[in-house]
Amino acid sequence: MSTTALATPETMPGIEPPLPTGPIIVATDTSVESDAALPIASALAERAGAEVIALSIIEAVNVPVYGVDGMVVSTPSLGETESARESAARAQLIRMVSSTAKWPIIVRSGTPATEIASTASAMLARLIVVGRGRHHGYDRVIGGENVLKILEHGDTPVLAVDEGLTSPPRRVVIATDFSPFSLYAAKVALSVVAPDATLWLLHVGPPFDESVAILKDRADAYREQAAMAFANISAHLPKTSAHIESVVLTGSAPDELIRYIDEQKPDLVVSATHGYGFIRRMLLGSVAATLVRNAPCSVLIVPGSARTIADARARTAPNNTTRAIISAAYDAELATFTVRNAGRFCDVEVNRDDIGAQPLGRQLQFVGGTFDRHSNEVSLMFGTSTLRGMHLTHSIPNPIEIDVTSNAAGEDQVLRVAHEGGQTLIILRPASVHTS
Repeated sequence: MSTTALATPETMPGIEPPLPTGPIIVATDTSVESDAALPIASALAERAGAEVIALSIIEAVNVPVYGVDGMVVSTPSLGETESARESAARAQLIRMVSSTAKWPIIVRSGTPATEIASTASAMLARLIVVGRGRHHGYDRVIGGENVLKILEHGDTPVLAVDEGLTSPPRRVVIATDFSPFSLYAAKVALSVVAPDATLWLLHVGPPFDESVAILKDRADAYREQAAMAFANISAHLPKTSAHIESVVLTGSAPDELIRYIDEQKPDLVVSATHGYGFIRRMLLGSVAATLVRNAPCSVLIVPGSARTIADARARTAPNNTTRAIISAAYDAELATFTVRNAGRFCDVEVNRDDIGAQPLGRQLQFVGGTFDRHSNEVSLMFGTSTLRGMHLTHSIPNPIEIDVTSNAAGEDQVLRVAHEGGQTLIILRPASVHTS
């Protein structure tokens, strides 16, 4: 009898990365639709002892100008526009938080979603807080799409706040599929909820027609696996005074989530995303998108890539040692690195000055690395655990530096290849951990 496999203590990752400890970014256009972001950001920062930075992006607007004889049309300079926006943001801060609040205010020009995402990444922000707009109508639709655009371009958790949520939430629904991503999202959620909160860990499984004997057996097996997976998640969560309940529903995940939220009326609903790089830009995920657009409460979305990047940073811990490779030995050292690590699973992250940190892939099987002296190019090759015979080759022209970070036991942790404008990181999973 076959059943749908769920994550269990044996298949969950052995190392769980820590949460980021950077500032909270409040993204505001200074309109009333963004007002809700400021009070909750202030409350969360006070609880966590975090810095809050207000970020406002001025989007360029191309307006046609028609010449009229004898008339001179003047427009404000960029400096004047940014100064006016900073004053408006300061007035909003005084109005929504306090006249004594001294948050730094950053005003930039560009495309709001990409600027917000890249700034948060550069600052290693723990959270981006935005207002969702009004409860009904066009403002809510536009606000939801703006949140999705930030998530498409960034790797920082985004809290989209409804009007009225001014303190850490006390009634919270956390959607989980028992993956490492949803475990990380639950940890992020615990960092923002009230200490006495009630949390519902909610899993939506496939529907089973239990009137048929074999399908009833499968449904029973699925519920048993779900109970094990819930216990595993609870074991990996930090100790908390919050009350946690587990709930299993069946059917369409987005539909069942919205129905359950309508019934429970929580302050916050939480979900992770799973996409990476180009795939994430093509399809953010039906659950996350549905919640951002339709949930009748505040929404916290944690990109799956946030966990990958946190893992990469954790692997460069102080007790590790990093060895630089001289350029004359690039080819030989990559060959021996391949011999030591071929077959290990890894996560691949590309850091570029222009776009920030971008995961290239997760849980890829390392095949090998080579250096071609004639073309002055490093080639990194990866297989996949799901598509046999398929592979990915990542080429890095003109490497500037290559180094290897190893732990105290001598096991390689990270291969770093620096190049003009950025670097590529190969974050190797422990040799004893094989996830599928």
